[in-house]
Amino acid sequence: MDPVTTQVDLEWVRSNIDANTVALIGSACNYGYGTIDPISELGALALEHDIGLHVDGCLGGFILPFGRELGYEIDPFDFSVPGVTTISADTHKYGYALKGTSVLCFADKALRNDQYFYLTDWSGGKYCSPGMDGSRSGGLLAATWAAMVHLGRSGYRHYAEQIFSTSVAMQAAVREHPSLRLMGKPTFLFSFTSDEFDIYLVNDFLRTRGWRMNGQQYPNAIHMAVTCPQTLPGVVERWSVDLADAVAYATAHNDEAAKSGAIYGGVAGGPSEESDAFIKVIMAGMMDKQSAVPSL
Repeated sequence: MDPVTTQVDLEWVRSNIDANTVALIGSACNYGYGTIDPISELGALALEHDIGLHVDGCLGGFILPFGRELGYEIDPFDFSVPGVTTISADTHKYGYALKGTSVLCFADKALRNDQYFYLTDWSGGKYCSPGMDGSRSGGLLAATWAAMVHLGRSGYRHYAEQIFSTSVAMQAAVREHPSLRLMGKPTFLFSFTSDEFDIYLVNDFLRTRGWRMNGQQYPNAIHMAVTCPQTLPGVVERWSVDLADAVAYATAHNDEAAKSGAIYGGVAGGPSEESDAFIKVIMAGMMDKQSAVPSL
């Protein structure tokens, strides 16, 4: 990833394509920074090497197209780009449906049909499944259909208009502070950091005002995924005031360790194989403990 644009490093991609490469992947937009990878350039690379290009639109798939309709500058990322073969989009994010469903779109039926699973000589009969899962909940599919029909194109566009305009206003509040720096060229989701103080000090203070920002690492930053709650009256105004106070707090306490940064960037000099293995062991133990079911 290019640390300035927060997009995929095209030269790295180009130099790492070999005989074993079957597809490239780009984000529209990526969860960390709300930036869109150069899909057109990736598409040209895919065509040059006769391989696939998957666009991960899980986060932006149900909002970026409406942002483009509203006139926001959004680089092309869909099937209008030559070389794009598949696009994923999560209905449970900006599709406003329940978790457990998602969408995978194919550029043509031939590619889609290769994903089907067939077992025609099984002793139990001829078995066919459209995907990896042998079965899935019809209830979740029905709930997703109901959500999409209820909202319709006008509903999605209405929410997109509120979210994009709110995000623009919140980003403008960040730009008012020379000590803060937005990461890349964000869309409805944005991330920012500081070259003058520990950005987690800003996060510490914002927590006291009720904000719950997502922390990032390598480099340290915090991000805001703007959704419908942030579009409510008065929220943007509160953000401007609270962010200004947070910057003042971070400046005054720059010689102190940030509390909210304890688990982020905690490995001096960056991650290593040893620290990575250690973290995985600890996290596995935590998940084992959480998933343990008492015997009946």
